[in-house]
Amino acid sequence: MIEKIGVLGAGSMGAAVAALAASAGLEVILLDVKGQDDPAGPARRGLERAAKQRAFLDPAAIARVRFGNVEDDLGLLADCDWVLEAIIENRGVKRDLFRRLHSVLPPQTIVTTNTSTFTLQQLLPEELANWRERFFVTHFFNPPRALLLCEVTAFPEGETERFHGFVRFLEQRLGRRVLLVRDTPGFVANRFGIYALVHAVRLTGELGLAPEDVDALTGPLLGRPRSATFRTIDLTGLDILVLGTRSLQESTGDDYAVPDWILDLYEANRLGDKTGGGIFRREGDQQLTYDPVLRADRPARPAAVPGLEDLLRQPFPQRLLGALELPSPYGDYVRHLLGRTFGYVLLRTKDAARDIASVDRALEWGFGWAAGPYAQMQFLGLPRVRALIAETGLPAPELLDLAERHGGFFVDGQVLDPVTGDLVPEEQLPSTRRTLQIRVREALDREGLRDLGDGVLALRVRSLAGFPETLERALAHWPAALVLVPTFEGLGYPYGELLELAEAGNWGELEARLAQLQQVLRTVASAPVPVVTALDGEARGAATTLALWSDATVAYLTAATGFPGMSAGLLPVGAAVALRVRSEARASTLATPLRAELGTANALAGLLAAERVDSAARAGALGLLGDRWLVTVDRDGLLEAAAGLARALARSVPARPFALGEPLAEAGERLAVGPKLAELEPAARLVIETVARALRRAGNLDDLLAAERTAVLDVLQRAEARSQAGTTLQALTAPRR
Repeated sequence: MIEKIGVLGAGSMGAAVAALAASAGLEVILLDVKGQDDPAGPARRGLERAAKQRAFLDPAAIARVRFGNVEDDLGLLADCDWVLEAIIENRGVKRDLFRRLHSVLPPQTIVTTNTSTFTLQQLLPEELANWRERFFVTHFFNPPRALLLCEVTAFPEGETERFHGFVRFLEQRLGRRVLLVRDTPGFVANRFGIYALVHAVRLTGELGLAPEDVDALTGPLLGRPRSATFRTIDLTGLDILVLGTRSLQESTGDDYAVPDWILDLYEANRLGDKTGGGIFRREGDQQLTYDPVLRADRPARPAAVPGLEDLLRQPFPQRLLGALELPSPYGDYVRHLLGRTFGYVLLRTKDAARDIASVDRALEWGFGWAAGPYAQMQFLGLPRVRALIAETGLPAPELLDLAERHGGFFVDGQVLDPVTGDLVPEEQLPSTRRTLQIRVREALDREGLRDLGDGVLALRVRSLAGFPETLERALAHWPAALVLVPTFEGLGYPYGELLELAEAGNWGELEARLAQLQQVLRTVASAPVPVVTALDGEARGAATTLALWSDATVAYLTAATGFPGMSAGLLPVGAAVALRVRSEARASTLATPLRAELGTANALAGLLAAERVDSAARAGALGLLGDRWLVTVDRDGLLEAAAGLARALARSVPARPFALGEPLAEAGERLAVGPKLAELEPAARLVIETVARALRRAGNLDDLLAAERTAVLDVLQRAEARSQAGTTLQALTAPRR
């Protein structure tokens, strides 16, 4: 089992993986070259750079990382369960490092390389043949916070239970989308993705197009990221493109040559954003574009592709058909780019990939394509694909002939095997489980209701007001348990409406509206089946409150939770009551007066701390996720984890704190909370004192909720409080630039 890892190399990739592992709760040793003044300085600075780039999913996890250098501190790796090498792409340097590790690491330690260039056979020294069963490739993509793909391969004798357990660890503990690939240079994603990128660049000069037009053609029109071709190159660096293509050409023997004008920019140190400009750059107030025909800069201009806007209104991949028919030279460009890409993918799939579905997943997960090349070919139809390849002057690969004999690459839930030529069931492919998790999430987004198996239903909750109807629809299916996935607009509460009612002095209607919101939350707590809330993305405000009233919570580590603006008057309806009731339930063995004091103080402290929460793990520790909660780094598996917890609750005896067995006692006047009330701004102190008075109340759940409504009314009756709340709401919900 893996509890401690060592990372060798604190560059952008190594430091980012170290941050990911620490965020997942692992102890990490990060080593880099030895510094002059501070021996561990390079490793420390590498991680600090990663932290500034938000590589940590949990900022507090930086405390789990210990620093050192590869000259003095290799001994720190002796008790690591996994050691990852992420140093420079130099075969000799890597092999020398592995030789040094041999005398340090025990025989059970897994060793992996993050290479994107070399094969395992090329990297493993001959004298380390006994490593073959535990020496793997783990090709992470940068930044791992955003790009979840990890290509993994092993020697044939290494594919043991340990290897498959390690793959599960990468998926479930580190949240990776693992693809098992063949041990060939470039693996799958880079081999095909960079090939497509290179030919997008080459066709620019061959057909005399402008970089602006190429970026318009190779972005969303073809189901690729908005950064398209040249903006992507500027972002990642021309040096990465030139050096990477040289390496791939040398190692594969295939045509990855970039045009001379790219090499000219590289030699001139115009490497992209990192050097102040590459293809695109700014000079004063003027935006310039390097024109490959003129071999000089010129003023930038908008793309001039006729019919482009109309095509972009069509869904993908349907717009591919229109792209092929664009007038010359734009349609010529698209046809030649797709023809070359499809031809190369068909030719080399058997060498690089274990199955054709992995090729699609690699380009989708690693390069951001909306659909991989095989899905695109299936949509376009094999006769059209054959014609596109023929138009480029390339012969039709054998795999296309096989697909035509079987009626496609994907036939009735089966996938064409590129090695045997047979159709195999899709569920047998290694990537299918992860793919299905993603499809379930996508289906829930579209449909709002999804069966997760064993009677567990997932519900997309788009508003508190609409929840009762959504719940009624779900209960009609007789579920065993429910998983709520809130996707509220803004903070989820109708704060704008509440402030308008207060400004108009319509206090009766305002109180009725508050009571309706509270009743929705009570509906969650009194549902006839267990309710688990799954939090991801923006989950501040009402989504966090929903979790507090549920039976359990599962949250992605970076889910934004808490109650921002609370001390400014944006009171989270239902949250204070839930926090007090839960706190007193946890302290049930204490005497009643003490329990009331402790529960009220804990609730108030939790509300104050909830204004700024930097991770879901912190939210759980503060009590904001209820009493049963778990936090995961496996975003794709979030619904599966929530369903597993829901199934367990469906088999358990209900234990709900909101079914109060006896009224709560009144708390005293003096409360010990985190920050002293006197340290708060006067306006914030008034808000907190008002909430504190409501929290002290004795009685049953109805009494506590009534006191909460009174507190909200008391706050909003002050004009300055309404003004501050409105300003804060506007700031919190303004679109991010």
